[in-house]
Amino acid sequence: MAAKKEIKKDVCISINLLPAEYRKAKKDFSWATDRRTIWPTICFIVAAVALWMFNNHINDTQNEMNSELTRIKEEVERERPLLTKISDLETKQGIINTKINALKSIQVSKKRWVVLFENVSSVLPPNMWLLSLVQNGELDLEIKGMTFDFSEVADYMVKLEKQVSVQSVSLVTISTTKIDGEEAYNFTIKVILKRDLDSEG
Repeated sequence: MAAKKEIKKDVCISINLLPAEYRKAKKDFSWATDRRTIWPTICFIVAAVALWMFNNHINDTQNEMNSELTRIKEEVERERPLLTKISDLETKQGIINTKINALKSIQVSKKRWVVLFENVSSVLPPNMWLLSLVQNGELDLEIKGMTFDFSEVADYMVKLEKQVSVQSVSLVTISTTKIDGEEAYNFTIKVILKRDLDSEG
């Protein structure tokens, strides 16, 4: 049986024999390597750096946006005369479009009036003349005239009612007057026009 060897450990004991007033206390820096100190410190440093970078990013973005806003304002001011000119042109275009629509309306109703005037004048008796022709509504026409022959008024109304542009004719007023000492008659008749005249033929 092998003999057991005893392991002897050397124990070194250090004794400071200097008086207390001459002894120097050893500084303990073990806290600097303690995990409870290192990790919170690292986390704080990382958070501070991240906050600083984020703040710089926000400032840079804000500066870029302010610069872009300033540039856009300058461009708007440079283009303002052009915008004013465009607005004026749009106003003029609106006026021109209104006139064009009016001309189109006249063109559409041109046939009605050509036919109407031809109908009114073609059956006019020899001793009668017209003083005015007024449109009071879309299909309502008022004709004022004068004649030396009373019977011509009735004859004119009958012939006028037979015309292609006329729906109906009615007498509004009739009165006597003097022209160069001769008796004459003032009359007013109402004419209702046909609505579908423009679409015919």
